[in-house]
Amino acid sequence: MKKSFSSTNPNERIEQIDILRGFALFGVLVVNALGYNSSFFDFGGFYSAFTDSLNSSVYTIITNYGADKFIGLFSFLFGVSFSIMYLKNKNSEMQFAMFYLRRLLILMVFGIIHILFFWAGDILFTYSLIGIVLLLSRKLPSKLLLFFSGFIYFFPIIYIAFNISYPSLPDALSSTSTIAMPEVLNIYSNGTYAEVFKLRLNEYFSFRYINLIYYAPKVFSLFLFGYLFHKHKFFEKIKTSKSNYFIVSIILLILGIALNTYTSVIANSMVDMNTNPYATTIYMLIFEITNVVLILSYILIILTLTEVKFFSSILNPLKYIGRMSLTNYLAYSIIFTTIMYSYGFGKFGSFEPWQLLIFSVLFFVIQIVLCKTWLQHFRFGPFEWIWRKLTYFKRQPNLTKTT
Repeated sequence: MKKSFSSTNPNERIEQIDILRGFALFGVLVVNALGYNSSFFDFGGFYSAFTDSLNSSVYTIITNYGADKFIGLFSFLFGVSFSIMYLKNKNSEMQFAMFYLRRLLILMVFGIIHILFFWAGDILFTYSLIGIVLLLSRKLPSKLLLFFSGFIYFFPIIYIAFNISYPSLPDALSSTSTIAMPEVLNIYSNGTYAEVFKLRLNEYFSFRYINLIYYAPKVFSLFLFGYLFHKHKFFEKIKTSKSNYFIVSIILLILGIALNTYTSVIANSMVDMNTNPYATTIYMLIFEITNVVLILSYILIILTLTEVKFFSSILNPLKYIGRMSLTNYLAYSIIFTTIMYSYGFGKFGSFEPWQLLIFSVLFFVIQIVLCKTWLQHFRFGPFEWIWRKLTYFKRQPNLTKTT
């Protein structure tokens, strides 16, 4: 007899995963804060104007150890969550497939609203589309999925190399817009709501090739990796051999730091970066290897530290952020764009990197307190509850906790 399909009770959540998700969201906030204050049109150019040692160091550290790493970690955890839900309901294949498809479609709606009314840097719409591919891939053999995970992650590098011989193909690393940064600064900080709305859509559409060719494969790769990581019980394996995994995590972290520090040196030792047409390909290959190494180190460091009582008590507050990940992710955009854009306080482009870092840390601390207080009275975050209500056809538990 087949088991009936069931939802996940909030009391059954794995705290380690919530802590890891909270850690990932902190990194996403710190990196995105730079994006809220600038534009994807000339992100690097805008922040390169801050040449003093403090701002230069803050920007370098955030981009070297945060950019692509934390959204990669967040993507990994999406795959983990999928695995938890799927393995729990594996005996109700059809019901699960319909449920998860509805879940993704509701997430897609969140993403569209996010793009239209708040921020062009949305990831939810991309997650919803790639989540469908993940759903369709769930029954493939693990070895094949692992191969796909590795190959697809580095597919953008192959494409960049291929693009050199066929330059008419879309560029995976640059936008297709001619809008200059001064115009972006003026519209976001002083423009009408309609002008801001139009620019935001232009910004999102201009980066369609970067999102499709460069980011989408990496997101799908990490979805698969997270799915396999949980499916093959690596959370349990780390618990039983935390010392060994901690040593591995430190080795990976040191390797990641070395790769970050000497990326240009390594690339120059392989090709002439000034004359070789494949210089960008080599540089990006090293960059992506660094990303993988650091993402793995972050995962293992947090998971092994949560097995130690002292560090677990320090990291434990992150679980409140992790349990309300959708609410917190959307809250970042709602609050920061209100501060930055003309229809709010119009501060776009007026903050220095060190200020954004301090602001992000303070904001995150306040979030922890607010999330903990909220979860003392409610079972889910507000957007999680809406997502859940719209996903399930059957009656769901009340938002408030029973006393």
